[in-house]
Order: sequence, then C-alpha cells, then structure tokens
Amino acid sequence: MGGSLSENQEVLVERLGALLTISLNRPQSRNGLRPGTCEVIAAAIDAVQNDPEIRCIVLTGKGQAFCSGADLMSAMQDMQGRSHGEVIRTCFHRLIRAVTGARQPVIASIRGAAVGFGFDLALACDLRIASRNSKFGAVFSRIGLVPDGGSSFTLSRLVGLGRAVELVMLAETFDGERAAAMGVVNKVVDDDQLETATADWANRLIAGPPLAYALAKANIYKGSSSSLDEALDNECEAQIQCLSSADAMEGVGAFLQKRKPNFTGK
Repeated sequence: MGGSLSENQEVLVERLGALLTISLNRPQSRNGLRPGTCEVIAAAIDAVQNDPEIRCIVLTGKGQAFCSGADLMSAMQDMQGRSHGEVIRTCFHRLIRAVTGARQPVIASIRGAAVGFGFDLALACDLRIASRNSKFGAVFSRIGLVPDGGSSFTLSRLVGLGRAVELVMLAETFDGERAAAMGVVNKVVDDDQLETATADWANRLIAGPPLAYALAKANIYKGSSSSLDEALDNECEAQIQCLSSADAMEGVGAFLQKRKPNFTGK
C-alpha cells in the first residue's frame, strides 16, 4: 500500500500502510510548539481513532530536534484574546490527551532536543526511542515556570519520586544514554540507526493485536491511579472482551499450529 502525505506548514502527517507518522516541521524554532501546532497534531491523532487500518503512530521532529518546547513568543502572539489557562487547556493539554488517549500505540522517535513541553510530550507517548545525541530536560524552572504537559503525573512513574524532583528542581539537561539509564526512554541507539529502530518497533506493533493493545494501554493508565481491586476489575472486563474476539481465536490457533498470527483487530 502506498503512502500519502498531508502537509501543514508546521506539521507533516504521513500515512504509510498501517503506520501514521506525524512530524513537527518548525526547524527555525527547533520544532517549538505554537498553540495552533498542538491543535493540528491532536486533530491528526483524533482523526484515526476509529480507523482500523492505522495500527501504530510515530511522533517525531524534522531536522535536528524532536521538540524544544513551547515557542513562547509565537504562543503569546497566538493568544487571540484567550487567557493563559484557556490556551493551555484547549491547545497544549488537548495534545497530551490525544496522545495518551489514542487507541494505537504511540512511539516518540527522538533526535536532538526534547526539552520543556517537548520533554513532557515525549513522556506522554507509550514508547520512546532516542538517539545518543538527544538532549532531554524538564527545564521550566530556568525561566520561572512549572511543568505543564503532564510530567507531574508521568515523570515520577518512570524514574521515581526522588529523581523526578531532582530533574524538575535542578532543571539539568541530559543525553540519551542517561535518559535510558534512568528509564526516561525505552531504548537508545546511534543517530544513524534511529529510523531503523523506530521502524522495527512500529512494524512489530502493527503485527500485534490492536484490541488487546488498546485495552492494555487504557488499563495501564487507569492502574496508575487506581487500587488493586479496581485494576483487577478493569483487567477482567478487558480480558472478557479479548476472549470473545477473533484475534484471540487467531492467536490460540496460531500458537497451536506453530505459525505467526494474523491479527485483524476484531
């Protein structure tokens, strides 16, 4: 199946088979985010939520940065009479919720800077692959601000409470190797291997069971703030759905026949 490319000046959305790749394309600001940019990316993710053909989403940046955070100057110009709270909630938070709420697995493919809100955006993704030359940092306090892209929820769950406080308070930047050692990213690779490694994981996810992935992802996020009893109830309900699915029948049949399963998401 051939690929199709939808172009917005600041966001490139490419559909290739079962993969949707969304690329920030603002190299002049190291892929800094304007409110409108957040809305375009969120809309691209929302648009495929009922599309069974899209089974994985990759979020990345063109050029030498993943995302340098909010482009503050452009953001101020784009306020359009709205309050700071309205812009944060309806634009920046809409993007984070679109990523975490996506039924498909979302991979952050990170080269260069992922700092400020760009750091938070990477943490919101389900999986993170980074090049060794990438640069991470919760740098908000350097300019008298606080993290506002969900990292008060995500960061401590990845690195622990003490380390999260350290990263936010000291606002130091760190490379891909340290990010992997702390658990901020899942995998670190040489710069020239980033696309290959990302494609490998994307292809593995595309070949997997979409229904099981969607339910497991939802339960993992619910489980972060629920009791054990609630988690068990959620898992039971999800498993009932999976057990009655064609994918489960295919998975068991493939196991017994010693072949690779062909999951359809049904």
